[in-house]
Amino acid sequence: MKKLLVILALLSTQLTYSQLAVKNQRFQSQPQGKMYKIPQKMEWWYEARFGMFIHFGSYSYYGHGEWCMFTENWSKENYQNKITKNFNPKKFNAKQIVTLAKNAGMKYIVITAKHHEGFSMWHTEVNDFKDVTNTQIYDLYHYLGFKRDILMELKKECDKQGLKFGLYYSILDWNHHSQNAKDHWSQLVSMDEKAPFIEAEKRQIKELIDRYHPAVLWFDGDWCENKDTADVFNWWTKQDAIDLQKYILSIDSTIIINERVKRNLGLGDFMCPEEKIPSSPLKRPWETCQTMNGSWGFDSTKMNSYKQPDTLIHELEAIVSRDGNYLLNIGPKGDGTLTKEDISNLTEIGKWMKIYGESIYGTTRSPFEEEPEWGYCTKKEGKLYCHITSAEKYTIIDVPEMTNKIKKVYELSNPQEELQYWQNNDGSISIEFFKNQSDENKYPSVIVVEVVGMPFSEE
Repeated sequence: MKKLLVILALLSTQLTYSQLAVKNQRFQSQPQGKMYKIPQKMEWWYEARFGMFIHFGSYSYYGHGEWCMFTENWSKENYQNKITKNFNPKKFNAKQIVTLAKNAGMKYIVITAKHHEGFSMWHTEVNDFKDVTNTQIYDLYHYLGFKRDILMELKKECDKQGLKFGLYYSILDWNHHSQNAKDHWSQLVSMDEKAPFIEAEKRQIKELIDRYHPAVLWFDGDWCENKDTADVFNWWTKQDAIDLQKYILSIDSTIIINERVKRNLGLGDFMCPEEKIPSSPLKRPWETCQTMNGSWGFDSTKMNSYKQPDTLIHELEAIVSRDGNYLLNIGPKGDGTLTKEDISNLTEIGKWMKIYGESIYGTTRSPFEEEPEWGYCTKKEGKLYCHITSAEKYTIIDVPEMTNKIKKVYELSNPQEELQYWQNNDGSISIEFFKNQSDENKYPSVIVVEVVGMPFSEE
């Protein structure tokens, strides 16, 4: 994952949730159900709204995060001998992970097939990617003698349990002989190395497509500037990205590709802000990827930094209310086991999603130009969902004026009991409700306003 924050620490700081999910931002209100024109291949993704990211690689053994090779200035030789050689994911349990994701309400999973460290998490036959001795392919099968195919195990379990399967692939590769990341996070030894390196990566990507048939290819490591003339520091160009995208779609036109084939150029199928929540809908489909504790790969120093479940739920609500998807990360330990914090958070989110998932799946952005003080809104045909982020048991909320006729109002956990509401002089309605704080329903409440048609406001 991109940790340019590490490199440019003086220019950027880790934002708190309250800073990220900026309240009361104004954004354009539209009557259409969907803000974006969604291609058929993306319909499942757009309606899913919630997925799991998995960062897992040889760095997981060391427990200092996925960027440790660069940030701690490891040589390729020492990194391979002292970190990768000790990596043994013998306890990786695909069934446990997919079951956890499904029970959390997630609809798809994306796992790192190869991160910036250059270690392939599958049995690759592309022999351009070798260890420093140039004798062994740098992957689980050849370098470590690990016989299981954990990507296939995860893929099959996703198919079995009805989740979509996706793969992450890093365009830069700190291990490859063509690259030297000692003084710069992405640098070729010479421009002569560029063409053969890209062709080797294409062969690996074809392997991944042919073997695992991913629904999503999630790229990263594309941070070269887009210059007219490429150089060793800015070797990955817009044309390279276009060529790669065309190549992928020539193999399988149904694959969804993120914008990081070369970001900020309108490529790929969706935008992907990282560790932040945009204050309003973006110009095209988007997905925010988030960590639970500030680290993507397992980091033993971040075990006390985990967000609380209600914070993660609020992030999901904010993102969907602004027409985005939420890709929430877990970082398994080096042996493949999950942290108790990852398990606990996803289990608690799952309890909320079991009751309130209807207000997330298949919904679109808020119909209101200004977000209400009490929380967020999502909508679908015939229903406005009011996500209450305040902790009070008893409250009155004011919902801005809508043009729709109201049929009834209720708390989503108890549809049979209608709530009292009244209309105000400005056309808004006030709703009175009491939230039942049971063990199974202790997190954010959602009030449903049933209406005729798609909820719409002319404000």
